[in-house]
Amino acid sequence: MSRIVTILPKGEGFSPQRFGAIALCARDFTRHSRFSATTTIIGGMAGGFDGVCYVTPPSARWFENRTLAYARGCVDIIRREQADLAEIHNRPLLLRLIAQKVSCKLALHLHNDPQEMDEARAPEERMRLLARCGGIYCVSAFVRERFLEGLPADVGEKLSVIHNGIAIPDTLPPKENLIVFAGRMTEGKGVLLLAEALRIALPQLPRWQAVMVGSRRHEAGRALTSYEKQIAAALAPLASQVTLAGFLSHEETLAAFGRAAVAAVPSVWAEPFGRTALEAMAYGCAVISSGSGGLREVTGDAALNLPQMTPKAWAGAILALARDDDLRASYARLGRERALHFAIDARARALDDARNRILQRGARHAL
Repeated sequence: MSRIVTILPKGEGFSPQRFGAIALCARDFTRHSRFSATTTIIGGMAGGFDGVCYVTPPSARWFENRTLAYARGCVDIIRREQADLAEIHNRPLLLRLIAQKVSCKLALHLHNDPQEMDEARAPEERMRLLARCGGIYCVSAFVRERFLEGLPADVGEKLSVIHNGIAIPDTLPPKENLIVFAGRMTEGKGVLLLAEALRIALPQLPRWQAVMVGSRRHEAGRALTSYEKQIAAALAPLASQVTLAGFLSHEETLAAFGRAAVAAVPSVWAEPFGRTALEAMAYGCAVISSGSGGLREVTGDAALNLPQMTPKAWAGAILALARDDDLRASYARLGRERALHFAIDARARALDDARNRILQRGARHAL
């Protein structure tokens, strides 16, 4: 069985207490892969999840560049594990540094727009990445299209669209009159817009509650950012109806989706995929989505896609779903059916097939 090393960005948490979408993706793919027993995940932060092999390289010494030290540590582990394939998540620069030191095949797993990444912004940089890699996994067709923009038409063979996958629950608890948002409290996620929409809608829905899950940083007791303060101020008149839950574990977040009747995904930036929308659909929520970037690939027509990014428009969508039981149930059913296309077992098979294609290619990566 081929040996695989999967390398996270050095700042990506990998534990139930600290995680991001990339960590959850690497964890779930590894647990469900046919290469699971021969896969090692490398990360820059202490932690781990059950069911996967996770290691951290030594920390940079005080005089060292942290990125270079992390790359060197990853190279040491790749060599120690005698890896046949090293997959680098979302860091073209890290891939280049590692490529200079190892002889195994390499893959890049892209979770974001490559044109916003160091060493992938320009077409000539992306061509060099293609030369170094045996393959590139893109979490959506949107990401793949962004990578290929400005490149010759015949260079796309190495790029595979590998949508993220999740475990689909068989049963769900009874739904409550609850609206949930889960994500980072940043401008790109559209949280202030949602807060202003809730300020319009919730006074007209006295039997409904909302919960906002997430924060900009994970540290307990830290000060709010200026953006979070604006969100808190917008929601202050709704103190009896809105809970600002802060950071929750992944299991607690999924439990909130399980209880909620409605989930809101108001991203104003071009989402590369949209994991929270997928999780909300899988857990039976009627989803309101902006449909930006790769979000529409996730939701299809199984969400109330709402490109009008104004508080009034979003308040109207919230009111429509809250007041119409049949409409809400219809979107919940469509969402559950749509989520089945992203079941982790099938997605892991797709990733393993892409790995096999790379492993079967004879040529080593170019430097």
